[in-house]
Amino acid sequence: MMKNGLYIGGVVLALFVQGSDLLAQDGRWRAADGPPRMDEGAVTLDRPVALKAPAVPAATDSPSDLVPVRYEAPAAPEDRSVVLHAVAKPSRGSGPEIIAVSSPIVTPVTPPSSGGEEEEESLFAVDRSLRTISSTRRPASSPLLQASARTAAPAAPAPQMLPGWDAPVDSSYSLSPKKSWSGSQPIALGGDDPILDGEEILARPAINPLMGRRFYVGGEYLLWWLQGQQVPVLATTSNPSDFGILGAPSTQVLFGGNGINTGPFSGGRFWAGYWLDCNATKGVEIVGFFLGQRSANFSVNSINTPLIGRPFFDVNSGQEFSQLTALPGVTAGALTINAPTNLWGLGANYVCALCCGCNYRIAALAGFRNINLDEGLNIQEDIQGLPTAPQPFTNQTITVMDSFRTQNHFYGGNVGVRAWWYRGRWSVMGSAQVALGDNAQILDINGSQRFVSPTGNVQNFTGGLLALPSNIGHFSNNAFSVVPEVGINLGYQILPAVRAFVGYNFLYWSNVIRPGTSIDRNLDVTQIPNFPLNPAPQPVAGQHPAPEFHQVGFWAQGLTFGLQFTY
Repeated sequence: MMKNGLYIGGVVLALFVQGSDLLAQDGRWRAADGPPRMDEGAVTLDRPVALKAPAVPAATDSPSDLVPVRYEAPAAPEDRSVVLHAVAKPSRGSGPEIIAVSSPIVTPVTPPSSGGEEEEESLFAVDRSLRTISSTRRPASSPLLQASARTAAPAAPAPQMLPGWDAPVDSSYSLSPKKSWSGSQPIALGGDDPILDGEEILARPAINPLMGRRFYVGGEYLLWWLQGQQVPVLATTSNPSDFGILGAPSTQVLFGGNGINTGPFSGGRFWAGYWLDCNATKGVEIVGFFLGQRSANFSVNSINTPLIGRPFFDVNSGQEFSQLTALPGVTAGALTINAPTNLWGLGANYVCALCCGCNYRIAALAGFRNINLDEGLNIQEDIQGLPTAPQPFTNQTITVMDSFRTQNHFYGGNVGVRAWWYRGRWSVMGSAQVALGDNAQILDINGSQRFVSPTGNVQNFTGGLLALPSNIGHFSNNAFSVVPEVGINLGYQILPAVRAFVGYNFLYWSNVIRPGTSIDRNLDVTQIPNFPLNPAPQPVAGQHPAPEFHQVGFWAQGLTFGLQFTY
């Protein structure tokens, strides 16, 4: 009985173990998400049926079913192809999945339809010339599917911004395969610019005048003309009977009566600036300019012109008169006139951008300005008295000097606007500014006579002819002045950080004094040293001559040729 019981118990235990195994196998065959998918026929216990590969997951699906096996580096440094090999990670209730993995694809791709014993996979590649996505098929017999893809350009890239600029560079930059402007190395817009098989996004000439840099310096050559200073008639000639007096029938003007020292003047202007922020919206700059000294010179002597006169108006007699530098039979001599002019200035401005676009920029400026105009008018007579000359000129060597010097120093606030417009490498820059402030006027007048006798005895006298004791001295005055200035230039970006340009500039300055207009030709002859008149006239009340602060307008204009460097 006991043996029969053991036999029956063993059979029951064997059936239980076999049934448990069948239940476990049935759990592996059943899909987790639903009934199993089959090609044809029913599920049997003797062999599994291959299931269809599901569609490639969308970009938003979780990639948790992919298990990367290895990574292969690109063959060449320029090739950015990324190669990933992936094998299927079995899912519960689904067949083996073979998925091609490439660089991130923004555009979702519709899975291909299946047919026969092949399963269809999508290989995504970017055609760089057409910027499109294509698909290819591979047989499902390969247990391992390799996919390669070129780096794809973003479908809708964000507009690229140039440092120091506030607008996308969409109209001034273009794809230029394997080219570089001005024959140098390609200029990229930054360290992260996309490269497609040797192609670079190249910067055509930068639209920012400062090219995104913080410092800029520049210089230009000035070729300017100035408004000539008006001077009275200072030298005449005539027949001996007319004595060089203005208005006499034979009198001719040798020097004066019009503008002198108009130019051209050569000089330079230099500037340096620094942007306080990376966007080049706020900055400071200093600028200075100068014109080299230029003089108007005149000289005449008795060898070529026997009679040389210096005309003036005699307030004692109320008529025109003249002093003779050379008169046949009385004196021989020479007359020299020299009129130097200097112009220079300094300034400092705060610059603030007002508005800008992809090919233009407008900025305001405000600051301080100083301009200086220094001029002189020097007249010298070298006279040799002949033995037939009346006293005190007999055999005397005489030097007569008149000197008029003016200085104008402007100090004022400056406001203006500056604008740039760009097209390719070419650019146009215009500026307009005006300064308002005080003009400090200084007038220095000096005159003298020197007599040297044949024995060497020297006598010095105060006063020449136009500079006499009544107007000799140092005088100053202050006047309100306005200094507007406009300029325009055409530039070309010859290097990424170098701009060459040529332009025109005009400057006006109100209420300045000049030597020629500071001369008072109304003279009291009693003040002229060694001036023989018989009978001697009576002095006239008042200052004749007097120091003159005759204020006039002044302008300077001309061409500019320069370079600007940024770094």
